[in-house]
Amino acid sequence: MDDIMNAEQTFPRANRLLRCAGSYMNGLKIIHIAGTNGKETVSTFLSSILQHTEPQRQKVLVGRYITSFLLNDREAISINNESISLAEYSEIENHLIELDKSLNLQCNAIELLTSMAFVYFAKKSCQWCIIETGLGGKWNPSNLIPPQNKVCCAITNVGISDEKFLCDALSLITYKCLEQDVRTIPFAVLDGSNDELVRNAISRECSNVGCKLHITDPSLDDCSVRTDSWGTLETPQLPYNEEDQIFNLRVAIGVLDFLKKEGKICISKDQLSKGLISVDWPRSLHQLDYCYETNSGKKIALLLDNANNAKAAQNLASHLRTKYGDTPLTFVVAITMGKKLPPLLDPLIRTQDHVIVTRFGSVLGMPWIQSLEPTHLFTFIKDRYTKNVDMQPDLHSVWTFLEASRLQTMVPVIVCGSLYLCKELLYQHNCHLRV
Repeated sequence: MDDIMNAEQTFPRANRLLRCAGSYMNGLKIIHIAGTNGKETVSTFLSSILQHTEPQRQKVLVGRYITSFLLNDREAISINNESISLAEYSEIENHLIELDKSLNLQCNAIELLTSMAFVYFAKKSCQWCIIETGLGGKWNPSNLIPPQNKVCCAITNVGISDEKFLCDALSLITYKCLEQDVRTIPFAVLDGSNDELVRNAISRECSNVGCKLHITDPSLDDCSVRTDSWGTLETPQLPYNEEDQIFNLRVAIGVLDFLKKEGKICISKDQLSKGLISVDWPRSLHQLDYCYETNSGKKIALLLDNANNAKAAQNLASHLRTKYGDTPLTFVVAITMGKKLPPLLDPLIRTQDHVIVTRFGSVLGMPWIQSLEPTHLFTFIKDRYTKNVDMQPDLHSVWTFLEASRLQTMVPVIVCGSLYLCKELLYQHNCHLRV
């Protein structure tokens, strides 16, 4: 078996940057969230509940680093659900950029942002840090975390089997990429709703390296969560009203159950319930007069909402129905590969609506994230929802098509389905304005 690829090998530039910046990793207790679907939900559950641990002689600070931010990089770094301030962000960023230049490291944007998160959490003396970075194998930013700082890893639904990937590709992703996580931590929690091939691959790897693995209950018979620390938890009213959320909740509770048994947290069943009740689910709905051509000043009214999970899609649909009723709407949609389509599209698309399917480009620093093929999305929408569907190869061609087809109306065009589509659009918008 290959030697473990540690931070020195996989992120030599960022590792050196952090080392020269100071001993910022010392003392940080880190929970890593891996997987493709449900990471944000699991990390939101954990962030909320860990803030309610006892005794509370002082405020419990829970740092959180995510890759699913939309408007700006500051959204990626937060403590107790509050994003890093612009002043603190700029101070840390400028310091690391100057250090990077002096050392001639040439760190990329992801390496700098990840390093900034660790520096910020250390400066604020966070008791817990939740690092949500997904699947990236040896190039995953989570590999910057020294083994001694990783307390455990939560592996959500990998979500590959639904997309007709070859079995050997699935094995490669689950075995080769996730081995970087389980080989350096004592405990991992795996979503039991994963494909059998995924469960077997991760179980085998954990067994090989001595990592204790807990696989959560895949049953949908009820919404209960069975624990060693608090008995059976009844959760009849989940914050997200979709079946996947019970799976995500069981993963989060599995992590907390381990921490409680290890004496790393002290939390009662009542406080656990309070933590669940106080979960703050982020909303999107960003209105934008999108500048889609350089120098021309041409703009189009858009409503951006990544709507990349069932609840978010339901929230968006509720907003659209309230505001526009039965008025036909125009959607621009791209979806991340591995996502289940019905939960995202069922609440939104109606017979009278017009849908333009497209794709987003490569995601900087995260080559494992890819857009679902537009041809697949086109066929699915046309067969299931509406015949008013068109396909465009990229975002640039979408606006040309909209202008030529005169689909622009007084009602904003809704852009949704993927965070990365929205981020690419915002990036283009800002670039056009700067020229």
